[in-house]
Amino acid sequence: IADFMVPGADPRIYEEIADMSQLQPTIEEYLGEYNADSKQPMPLVMFMDAIQHVARITRVLRQPKGNILLLGVGGSGRQSLTRLATFMCDYKIFGIEITKGFGMNEWRESLKEVLLYAGIKAQPVVFLFSDTQIVFEAMLEDINNVLNTGDVPNIYAVEDTETIMTTCKQDCVRRRIQPTKLNIFAQYVARVMANIHLVLAMSPLGEAFRNRLRKFPSIVNCCTIDWFMEWPQEALHSVATRSLSEEDLKLGDENAHLPSCVTFFKDAHVYVARRSEAFKAELGRYNYVTPTSYLELLATYKQVLGLKRDEVGTLKNRLQVGLDKLISTATQVEALQVKLTEMEPVLIKTQGEVEAMIVRIDADKKDAAATQEVVAAEESSAREKEAETQAIADDAQRDLDEALPALEEAVKCLNSLKKSDIDEVRTMGKPPAGVKLTMEACCIMFSVKPEMEKDPANPGKKIANYFKSAQKEVLSLGAKLIDKMKSYDKDNIPTKIIAQIAPYIDMEGFMPAVIEKASKACTAMCMWVRAMHKYHEVSVMVEPKKKLLAEATESLAVTQAALAEAQGKLNAVMAKIADLEKNFNEANAKKEQLKNDVEECAARLERAEKLIGGLGGERTRWTESCGTLGVAYDNLIGDSLLSAATIAYTGPFTPNFRQVMTKHWQEQLTELALPHTDGCDIRQTLADPVAIRTWTICGLPQDASSVENGIIMSRARRFPLLIDPQGQANRFIKNMGKDLALAQNGIEVTKLTEKNFLRTLENAVRFGRWVLLENVGKTLDAALEPLLLQQKFLQGGTEMIKIGDSTIPWNDTFKFFMTTKLSNPHYAPEVCVKVSLLNFAITPVGLEDQLLGVVVVEERPDMEEKKNSLVIANASMKKELKEIEDTILFKLSNSTGNILDDHELIETLASSKKTSTEITAKVAEAEITEKEIDESRELYRPVAFRATILYFSIVNLSVVDPMYQYSLQWFTALFVAAIRLAEKADTLDERLDILNKFFTYYVYVNVCRSLFEKDKLLLSFLMTIKILDGDGEIDPVEWRFLISGKTVESVTLDNPAPEGAPSGWIDGRMWSEVCAISGTENFKGFAKDFATYIDEWRKYFDHVEPHKVSLPSKWEFSLNSFQKLCVLRALRADKIPDGVMNYVVEKVGQRFIEPPPFHLASCYKDSSNLTPLVFVLSKGSDPTKAFNIFCQEMRFDRKVKALSLGQGQG
Repeated sequence: IADFMVPGADPRIYEEIADMSQLQPTIEEYLGEYNADSKQPMPLVMFMDAIQHVARITRVLRQPKGNILLLGVGGSGRQSLTRLATFMCDYKIFGIEITKGFGMNEWRESLKEVLLYAGIKAQPVVFLFSDTQIVFEAMLEDINNVLNTGDVPNIYAVEDTETIMTTCKQDCVRRRIQPTKLNIFAQYVARVMANIHLVLAMSPLGEAFRNRLRKFPSIVNCCTIDWFMEWPQEALHSVATRSLSEEDLKLGDENAHLPSCVTFFKDAHVYVARRSEAFKAELGRYNYVTPTSYLELLATYKQVLGLKRDEVGTLKNRLQVGLDKLISTATQVEALQVKLTEMEPVLIKTQGEVEAMIVRIDADKKDAAATQEVVAAEESSAREKEAETQAIADDAQRDLDEALPALEEAVKCLNSLKKSDIDEVRTMGKPPAGVKLTMEACCIMFSVKPEMEKDPANPGKKIANYFKSAQKEVLSLGAKLIDKMKSYDKDNIPTKIIAQIAPYIDMEGFMPAVIEKASKACTAMCMWVRAMHKYHEVSVMVEPKKKLLAEATESLAVTQAALAEAQGKLNAVMAKIADLEKNFNEANAKKEQLKNDVEECAARLERAEKLIGGLGGERTRWTESCGTLGVAYDNLIGDSLLSAATIAYTGPFTPNFRQVMTKHWQEQLTELALPHTDGCDIRQTLADPVAIRTWTICGLPQDASSVENGIIMSRARRFPLLIDPQGQANRFIKNMGKDLALAQNGIEVTKLTEKNFLRTLENAVRFGRWVLLENVGKTLDAALEPLLLQQKFLQGGTEMIKIGDSTIPWNDTFKFFMTTKLSNPHYAPEVCVKVSLLNFAITPVGLEDQLLGVVVVEERPDMEEKKNSLVIANASMKKELKEIEDTILFKLSNSTGNILDDHELIETLASSKKTSTEITAKVAEAEITEKEIDESRELYRPVAFRATILYFSIVNLSVVDPMYQYSLQWFTALFVAAIRLAEKADTLDERLDILNKFFTYYVYVNVCRSLFEKDKLLLSFLMTIKILDGDGEIDPVEWRFLISGKTVESVTLDNPAPEGAPSGWIDGRMWSEVCAISGTENFKGFAKDFATYIDEWRKYFDHVEPHKVSLPSKWEFSLNSFQKLCVLRALRADKIPDGVMNYVVEKVGQRFIEPPPFHLASCYKDSSNLTPLVFVLSKGSDPTKAFNIFCQEMRFDRKVKALSLGQGQG
């Protein structure tokens, strides 16, 4: 039942959901809208279990006074689903942010803001509060008050009270209640209670939760409880399927391996949860597997798979390209040799042809030179005649140029004439004198005869009337008249016409300016007539010059013809020479090309020999590597699964548990038929030899567990929190931080107790430095949460993160490490999901290597120094070798065209290979030397082995009493002191025996000083058992029986003399232990034989000192001393201390059961200026007198100062 199935509905209808198939799409639609609006989107997978939680939270929030308590481990989705449910209800959500210096004042201000929002604005609001944000228990008291009454005493300031009174007074008026302060505030509280919804996310683990429920009952009474249990199989399946399907991971053909991968993820998650329970049962260590761990597993798998595919794919491609180039080069060599053999004869022949051409060209050039002289003389004569002809032409042209402007002006005027202008003149009845005069001139020019009319002034005579003739024959042409004038043959005007027109030219009345007054059309005609006359006069003057020009031109043509003939001959000769030179150039170019080809071919052969000689030896290895990498690429699907599971889950586990888990996952890969490498593990898949050597130099122990820790640190997305009781991880990280090749900007070391540790973190994030946070306790500062969760966001295109109350730009070179000295810390799930928890506790193998180095430094410092130098040199050289090979492959794979033409590349490759060969030889030589040194160092391993056994003997004493704590640094200093104090010997074997015996007793003496008397025999026994176990003399099954009285297999026989029966003396415990030990290999038939010799065993049981008497029957001779202790435990457990004492004396000597008396001088001798002596006193003891006497003996009594740290005196 829900009211959110119709997004945006108003009002919302609370109804049953009939179609469940619509539920998931609706929730996912809400989630998509939330992610689109939020700065921090939530990539959630809405499976049915999560949808049910969202529906529950939504249902509670929609109810008045609806508050909810979400119970589950950290990382189960409580806060994410609350934010989604709040968004679906369209409410505002509030939460607190723990910052630097966060105190009760800040808490009260945040809480007051929420209360005022609910009461003043009267809007529904959700307050999300997690138990990880509890800085002070008083915060829960305020939460309890809000849940119970809606108010927190004394939280409001005066101005807040005034705002409340002003806002809520109207509620009293509306309800007809007296608006007193008390009534108004009651209305405000009612508003708060109606609108505020508290969501408390808490973990049910630990005492703290139970205590809080007892102290603050409203957390349960006023809240609806929703339990977040572990994810069901359906949730694991859907989340994995969704995660792997978001992008194409190419999990086989058409993602055929996807279902198997999902099955692996589900099995891994459930299996680790089971192993965590065994981890708790066997070792008392806690590890939590949460949904967040599962999500981290999925994200890690995709990261590892992509990373390894890029790495393997790139390397394979480079090797393949390099191999192809080598094969191509080898193929080209034979072809180049054949080509070179063929080209050399052709080059010799072509060279001879070119030399013959040179002789012919020289002869033809001499002939051409003679012809060229003749042509030059004729050409000079032609140029002179051409100049004379041009001068005549220029003179004639100058005369013509005088008439041309008038002609052009006339033509221009004609162009401006229109037919209407001509028609106007034609229609004149009595034309002006200018018009008549112009028409007369035009008629003369066109040879039009005038009409003869009677002369009115002289009767009997006739006068010529040109105007009428012009009207009929000239003006009647209209527009054609203009064209006729333009096309008039001005070069052939008859002399008669010129003679007739000459008088008109001289008339003042026939000037254009005068005619223009009479008619526009006549003006143009006048100008045209005058221009024709002028042109004719100039033509008459130019005519003799034209004739002279024609004669000169004709003479020039003859000269030019002769010149052309000579030039033709010259051109023919020059063409022949050019043709010869062309052929010569072609032949010479061919010869040069052949020569270059021969040289290039020879150079290619030389470069090919260099390339093959330098890299030819790599061909076989690269071929094998390509095949291996091809298989490895396909196997990455399974290999990455196991590596991702190791990174996500195995960090907190001890080496034995890790091995069991890895083996299980390997079997799971085989069962699911997933492609994987046989025996794959995280070291085989993700280890980088160069990086591991660098880590080793920085102090990382070389045992498998430590190397795995180093890989997980480098690959995990979350910042590491290292369980480091011996401090070796701390030293390792500090040494790495000093190496600028690893930490470019150095490292900062800080502690949670330092006031400015957040400031240190802020600066480190900003400038990309490493940070080591030391001495972390069982909890982490809440202000670290944004950093641990890496809550980065974009602001102005830059990645930012908020630390405390500061927003800092994110630098990708920043790294964060945390270490704790707690040997078995119990971190809450909320902490585990935020960090990558790694167990860096020292292992026997790692400690043995460290102590071997210590003993060799003391015994053979020269050899250890040489060893360390060789390790560093070898690491450097192997790193350089790897870089050279990467460079060779990179250059080969990125070369274009024919590789044999790249002279620089070939030289670089040859030089690189030469350097590589030299380094390889040095590495081989150094490895031989290192092996010899290692063989010498191995001679001292028995001492390191004994010391390792002793350390793990005493380090577990903390189980007996928490006060018994022994650091590795103290133990190492003790070891060094013992080596220096032990007697010298002539032979190495004697020296080793002396060292082992001396140090064993030296440890016993120093540890005994710090033990209660009752525990000293236990120390002796533990040391004895561990030493014998190291020598293989202790059966684990028998040792387990001695401790617990249990074995894996037990026989079933009836008690031959049960207690309570007549003459019965064997109780149930005794007989069960006899049957239990009879199931072991060395006690076969013991219970049956016991029943047979029941009377002898009764004597053994009744003896006052059974630990000293012989066993009945064959068992006295078939059992060793330890096995006799097992019999003593079964029958007379009360005598075990005496039996243990005898056993210690027998195996290691009497002195190990005689604790040395307290002697202050000896204690002083074993201490140093950096190791204080601390006296742990019991009632009635006072070492002051003994201390003062010792000071006098040391002549130090006047320099001693006493300081009391009692109450009020510190």
